[in-house]
Amino acid sequence: MSSAAAPSGGVSEWTVALGTGIPGSRSANSPDRRLPRGRHDLPREFVARTQRDRLIDAMARTVAEKGYVGASLGDVCAAAGVSTRAYYQHFPDKETCFLAAFELGVELLQKSVAVAYGQPGRWPERMRRGLGTLLHILAAEPAFASLAVVEVLAAGPKALACRRQLLASYLDFFAAAPRRAGQPEVPRVAVEAIIAGIYGVIFDHVSTGRAAELPGHLPELTYVVLAPFIGPKAAAAAAGLPVTA
Repeated sequence: MSSAAAPSGGVSEWTVALGTGIPGSRSANSPDRRLPRGRHDLPREFVARTQRDRLIDAMARTVAEKGYVGASLGDVCAAAGVSTRAYYQHFPDKETCFLAAFELGVELLQKSVAVAYGQPGRWPERMRRGLGTLLHILAAEPAFASLAVVEVLAAGPKALACRRQLLASYLDFFAAAPRRAGQPEVPRVAVEAIIAGIYGVIFDHVSTGRAAELPGHLPELTYVVLAPFIGPKAAAAAAGLPVTA
């Protein structure tokens, strides 16, 4: 397996998205997040926002541990240190809280991938940066990875629609792909197959508890993304794989 380690020295090119509050990244019931008991002078808006944030983190961690079907509302409340009564002040049911966690995490994830992709450079380099950011975030945030990649399949039709929308959004990153002279344009369905293939590899790793291994597959997955557009040799060189004569 080829290495995809971050460059040494300075700020890693992959750290742009980490530490941004992705659901499940922090324990919802840690002492520093608990509200004081009894009467206090904290603004009502602050209390409500804190409870909601804790419930979203608790949803991600509970679902990662027990699965969407196996995670009860009581489990989520216990993990968040929030009463059931308070839960219903924020979410009408389990599905709504799950979707809130999914949408927040995806928003942060996609923003970070877009930032990495948007840095100056040729299209193959930009694609490698964007894909690398995606893989490193999922590896660093296993609870959210489980929620967004695996458990979303069990969370109902609204969650599945959100998943389809997420996968479709990755088509935008191929809009600037070059076209080789004398070669036909890569059809849309082929691009969809590339995205589905990358998702399949990610799903396999996350569902088997191997999300931490994803960054190590960056060279091979970059090759899969680039080869139909720039050819095998150029794709291997851009991905950091050995190029044979």
